[in-house]
Amino acid sequence: MASSCPSVAELVAAARGLYVQVFGEEAPRVAVCAPGRVNLIGEHTDYNQGFVLPMALPLVTVVVGSQTSGQDVTVVTATEDADEPRRVDFSLPSYGSALSPGLPNWANYVKGVIQHYRAPPVPGFRAVIASSVPLGGGLSSSASLEVAFYTFLQQLQPDDGDKVSKAVACQKAEHTHAGVPCGIMDQFVSVLGREGHALLIDCRSLEATPVPLADPGLVILITNSNVKHSLTGSEYPMRRRQCEEAASILGKDSLRDATMKDLEEARDRLDDVTCRRARHVIEEIERTVRAAEALKRGAYKEFGKLMVESHNSLRDLYEVSCRELDELVCAAMEVEGVFGSRMTGGGFGGCTVTLLQAHAIDRTILHIQPLSPQHSRAEQKDPCPPNNNFREGFTGFASKMLNLNSPDDNSNRNSLQDPVSLNVGGEIYTTTLDTLTRCRDSMLGAMFTGQIPVLRDNRGNVFIDRDGKVFRYILNYLRSSSLDLPDGFSELALLRREVDFFQIRPLLEEMCRYEALMPLSLRGGPLGAMIMVNVDSKVRVLHFNLRHGPENYELRTCSVRAFTVDLFCTWRAFLALICERFSYRTSRGLTSPHPCSPRQNRLKLEWVPRPDELPQDQYDKQRYQGLTVSNTELTQLDDIVNVHRNPCDITDMQGFVEELLKVSLAEGFKVDLVTPDPAEILNCTSLRLVKC
Repeated sequence: MASSCPSVAELVAAARGLYVQVFGEEAPRVAVCAPGRVNLIGEHTDYNQGFVLPMALPLVTVVVGSQTSGQDVTVVTATEDADEPRRVDFSLPSYGSALSPGLPNWANYVKGVIQHYRAPPVPGFRAVIASSVPLGGGLSSSASLEVAFYTFLQQLQPDDGDKVSKAVACQKAEHTHAGVPCGIMDQFVSVLGREGHALLIDCRSLEATPVPLADPGLVILITNSNVKHSLTGSEYPMRRRQCEEAASILGKDSLRDATMKDLEEARDRLDDVTCRRARHVIEEIERTVRAAEALKRGAYKEFGKLMVESHNSLRDLYEVSCRELDELVCAAMEVEGVFGSRMTGGGFGGCTVTLLQAHAIDRTILHIQPLSPQHSRAEQKDPCPPNNNFREGFTGFASKMLNLNSPDDNSNRNSLQDPVSLNVGGEIYTTTLDTLTRCRDSMLGAMFTGQIPVLRDNRGNVFIDRDGKVFRYILNYLRSSSLDLPDGFSELALLRREVDFFQIRPLLEEMCRYEALMPLSLRGGPLGAMIMVNVDSKVRVLHFNLRHGPENYELRTCSVRAFTVDLFCTWRAFLALICERFSYRTSRGLTSPHPCSPRQNRLKLEWVPRPDELPQDQYDKQRYQGLTVSNTELTQLDDIVNVHRNPCDITDMQGFVEELLKVSLAEGFKVDLVTPDPAEILNCTSLRLVKC
């Protein structure tokens, strides 16, 4: 499971090899790099002249190359996700002339840097680009490329060395040639980032304050949602225009100068969307300053709380999150030892950043693995140095990366033999490697296949610092594939936490089924569990022939309404409860719905009520299905209590929302967000509830 991103030396070696292969000449004379970045907090505040708190990463862009005679330029990229063609040839314009953007898109960042380089004229050159910063991941691959290329040009034609001016020139390159009206943060931290520090940047004065980030018990986890974002579309520029419009209405140069009081006083002059955008920015600027102070004090819980508030604001007010990012944040926050999590970058996809205790890293990755099977990486809190020019040697970055797709085969497995003795919280168990690795994607599977190092006590037993009493039920499940609990078992919540820690997903699913059969009063449920519901309906026109007799048909038309509900819940037992309460009514009788995937905590309901004018046979012919809810009735005869479930048809979305609220409120959930109008909850299009 543990693996490293390519080191700078490895990237340079690959770029050098490609350079020789393409140009068929001696090795390049210049090699430089610049890092990507992750923003810990302070999103969409930089172009509002607010504060941001990013840090540089050990993910870098490398440029190697050599100066040539004349004005011709050839640039080749080794980045697989870059658009085609991956080689561009062009001639440098005469001094004072513009270098126009075009295709491919990646080359526009290079052209923009050449255009805004502060020590013209730039000589001709050949260069190769290689990068470990994922494109569209929200980790600033564009700024990393711009700063790396500017540094390359500095080796060919030195400028005055002013770092702030260098960052500003790279920002201009992105504005004019990539068409992205970005703020200064990305380029600034790529140029001025410091090892072992985050950087609190005042985007108005361009003052930067290093914030120490060197606690060895702390880890920053970056998780790629694999949803590629693009900031060159309409949404990102639209957000910036909305902020500028809000500042103008408030009579401020920028939203940096606005307060929530100003916003409330101008509420009747702002449309609802612009007001939400401004509220996010005003509150996010203040959040970022508080977060930097909390980080300086080592108040990680406070910092984590502000991270979650930031994500909620980006999701609800600025509307730049997406379902995949929301699910990753939600999953991370379920793990013990996680302080906070949020989306990072411009949004519409990309990555999340999570602050957590070092001992929680492995179980956190295992917990979110089903949501992001492709790219999940943990950055040990050793951000890379900013810009490195390579002339005589190469310097790597101190970092630890965890890549879920690249298991390492270390010596742990080879050092274990049957039988295996375990010390789990002081309780000694003896079993076999086959039993412990039955679920290979679990924490135990990772430990006993060599993916995670194991600890031993002074008697040589493998030591696991968890509850030893309930571990017997986990081990017995691995032996028999059966969940066997004694009558009156009273530690179900503890067992669920232990199973969740070990990430034995078949057992988690079995526990959901077990809990679904229990009385509601005994089910419990985790505080903070969240339900997210999105509803939709569409009218369909149906044409059919109504038979009156032999060869006597009448063509008729009627409308039906198709309803769709997409329900996500972090508490799987609640999904089982919903599947228990609601049923589909089909021509074959009542059937229960099933979650789309138990691992993703998602349930999709689709139904079409039958209108009176549509005959039953025509309804069945279309394979439509209705939706019913079971209302439980109790009747008592002498000492016998009978339970009756009477199915009632759900004929509209208001009826479904009403029934959902009955079930969720009875389970301790409270309404947290209603869209579009909180006063019309039964007519909502989306709904969020949180268990208190």
